[in-house]
Amino acid sequence: MPDQKPARVVKYGIIGCGAITERYISVFENLNTACVTAVADSNLVKSKAMAQSFNCQAYNDYHKLLADQDIEAVIIATPSGLHAQMAIDALNAGKHVVVEKPMAMTREQADAMIGTAQKAKRILTTVLNNRFLPASIFLKKAIDQGAIGRIISGSTCVNWYRPQKYYNEADWRGTRLMDGGVLLNQAIHHIDLLLYYLGDVKHFQAYRATLGHDIEVEDTAVAIVQFENSSIGTINATTCAYPKNLEETLTIIGEKGSVILGGPKLNGFRAWHVDGISPNDVMEAPKWYGHYKVIEDVSLAIIEQREPLIKSEDGKIALDLIWRIMANSQLIKDVSNGL
Repeated sequence: MPDQKPARVVKYGIIGCGAITERYISVFENLNTACVTAVADSNLVKSKAMAQSFNCQAYNDYHKLLADQDIEAVIIATPSGLHAQMAIDALNAGKHVVVEKPMAMTREQADAMIGTAQKAKRILTTVLNNRFLPASIFLKKAIDQGAIGRIISGSTCVNWYRPQKYYNEADWRGTRLMDGGVLLNQAIHHIDLLLYYLGDVKHFQAYRATLGHDIEVEDTAVAIVQFENSSIGTINATTCAYPKNLEETLTIIGEKGSVILGGPKLNGFRAWHVDGISPNDVMEAPKWYGHYKVIEDVSLAIIEQREPLIKSEDGKIALDLIWRIMANSQLIKDVSNGL
């Protein structure tokens, strides 16, 4: 992917050595602007195993990683409930911070993270990788240029499957304090894109339910929304779509065009009906391309001393709507299923 030698290489540390961190192995293999010099996990066995993949230092205490003066930036890939404090600690240690979604679990945590970043004069960005996919960028340009006309409706649908085994594999999964439900965990990327394209939500009516799993939070959610621009839409998300992930789509209906972004993956268009514009030349992104572009942009932002494309406040956009939905909807439990 890289085609020229950078001015210098940004040294990263990664906190958390679970499944999310594994995708960064291929990301950094293809970057010439960045490298990983240390990883940390409370489980030293995991940390050492991951360190072998990156050929770097392993720690079992992230504070030791933060004390490494050679590390300029940190990626936080731990359970969601740990994001805020770790990000604040990293910023106070003088590190730039890239945090996996969700940025935080509460508004107060997110605001504290943003305030700390501003005070420390360091980058704080959330991994909103779907914004960097070529198809997502193509659609954004079409909307901004008026090719689709006035937006009438915008909706997203995430029909995914997570067996009970998935939640049982880690005691933090499916909990209110450390993980969150389908909105905060799985559908947050799609909600972010919906708001990225259509703007803020003015009114909504939402329902959340736990219908197929023994967890503390919702595994199914539906919301009807009205945007500030008066268009309307829906958010539909579940982890009960047996036996596998069926779809992740985002539908935009405008006066001059209709588009369905996605399908099995958000990596192309299921439908494109916009006169004068064809997505035929939009490339299909390779695996983990969005993560690659996030780290590439942050690394160049550090080198060039500029803001990254994903600002610190951007991580709050989808979170704010999700928090509003959770605060204004009752969680329905399926008592007939013993849940």
